[in-house]
Amino acid sequence: MVDDELDGRIARLARFGRARDFSAARFRRDLEAAVHEGVTRAEILCLLIADWTGVTVSEGDVGPLWDEVGRVHETLSRALPGPVSLQTALLHEFHSKRALLQEPRILSDRDVVTLRGDAITDPLTGLYNRRFLRDHLEREVSRAERSGSVVSVLLMDLRGFKAINDRLGHPVGDGVLVRTARRIRDSLRLVDAGCRYGGDEFVAVLPNTDLVHALTVAERIRQRVSHIRLPLRVGLSVDLNYGVATYPADGRTINFILKMSDVRLYASKPKPDQPTGVRRWPRFAVQGLTLELAGGRAARQSTEVRDIGYGGISFTYAGDRVPDRLQGEIVQRYSSEAHPATMRPVSVVRLGTGRLRVGCAYEG
Repeated sequence: MVDDELDGRIARLARFGRARDFSAARFRRDLEAAVHEGVTRAEILCLLIADWTGVTVSEGDVGPLWDEVGRVHETLSRALPGPVSLQTALLHEFHSKRALLQEPRILSDRDVVTLRGDAITDPLTGLYNRRFLRDHLEREVSRAERSGSVVSVLLMDLRGFKAINDRLGHPVGDGVLVRTARRIRDSLRLVDAGCRYGGDEFVAVLPNTDLVHALTVAERIRQRVSHIRLPLRVGLSVDLNYGVATYPADGRTINFILKMSDVRLYASKPKPDQPTGVRRWPRFAVQGLTLELAGGRAARQSTEVRDIGYGGISFTYAGDRVPDRLQGEIVQRYSSEAHPATMRPVSVVRLGTGRLRVGCAYEG
């Protein structure tokens, strides 16, 4: 018998045993019917007791124990005015008489697992919910603090989602949320956690991931979400805004990290006065990020990054003339990894301090 079939039979017997109108004769027939080649009656009883109580009983002891439970059920049925379930007799034997259960419960392990899953998942998208997010992020931050590593938080929302709801209706909007959640889940590693933060906002918790790697994850998700097709040609499309914050460079509490990711999410959104088509990827300011420019000994310099995105970076430059091609390494504070970058300048503005503000696009 395959495991799924055996689990199904155990679950069916467990339901019969919990039923208020329990029939001992029917239960015995179903129990014998569940016994097949390769699975003994003792094995089924052991599995059934474990499912009901969480207590492991050996196959050698389960026969006499089960007979005693049957006698307890008969005694309770005669003594009490109403019907008595088999599980009532089982709990009485295990808890009151044998003290094998310190905290008796009437739910099976399967039911407990289901309830726990429902408590931490969003019913629409299947992603983790906001309650799980805070607990999980607290654990990951504590782990990173002990190991000296980093954790990034990626906050995302859907651009133009209100227009989709208003023009196409909430069922279509819900479908977009479900498909977005699927693309987020498919874009993450097993150690990452995707959560629905609320409405059209989503969060991904990325352990051992600094800002540069988190931007790669964010852009991968954005590209996949942008390919979601709406059911009607109404001039609407799906796109994603995102902001990233990293522990401990951006803060040491989960509230501050979430706040910083929200600030950068807002900064990455197109502004009403911003010309369209100027910037292909979202970009935002990040503290604690430096660029180590390569070159000759005299030309080598370390400068603070002004803002960064998946496709480029801007920084202040001390020279009078910017080379046509720049090479360097991007380093985030508290991160042990440096990210090589080859860049070409696309904008140069002289600041009041005399330095140059250089905006570069990555090459290669």
